[in-house]
Amino acid sequence: MRKLNKRILILCEGVTEELYAKSLRAELSRSLQRSIAVEVSVGNKWDPLNLVKEAISKAKRARKDKNPYDTIWLFFDHDNWPQLREAFRLIERENFRIAFTSLCIEHWFILHFEDSGRAYQQGDQAERRLRELWSEYHKTKVNHFQKLKHSLELAIERADRVNQRQLDLPIFERNPFCSVPELISYFRSL
Repeated sequence: MRKLNKRILILCEGVTEELYAKSLRAELSRSLQRSIAVEVSVGNKWDPLNLVKEAISKAKRARKDKNPYDTIWLFFDHDNWPQLREAFRLIERENFRIAFTSLCIEHWFILHFEDSGRAYQQGDQAERRLRELWSEYHKTKVNHFQKLKHSLELAIERADRVNQRQLDLPIFERNPFCSVPELISYFRSL
């Protein structure tokens, strides 16, 4: 039986998320990279609600072209966006998957170095802490996945512990929270 290719779309809110997603894709074997089409694109307006709307539009276009996506991922941060409730309502309605960090992706990177349940209120606070732990950090000039790969399992365990807190709150109200390990797990399952 011939194995069908999967069509996966990953829409990213920012450049750091885009580079991380591309690094994940690059970790796949060459044959798997060829058999799975992964599109990574940065949203034009760089906020979660517009990212979701772009995903809905791309999904409709793909269905109309009779080439639908098997899975759509949205990779974004909380970043104190005021329209998160609406974005998550649409994500749930459309059955999209998320790689979401509250408050910013730097918290995910921090978990590679320490067990941090700190609720950052501003992204620059987390970025400063990350630079204390990882002096070479830069949002766009480092292959984050490759550089932190050695502590990935530990970061996943720490994220799982952090995510067990505040279970009574909607995801977009939890701080801290990180579902990037779900995207990693998805890639591993391929």
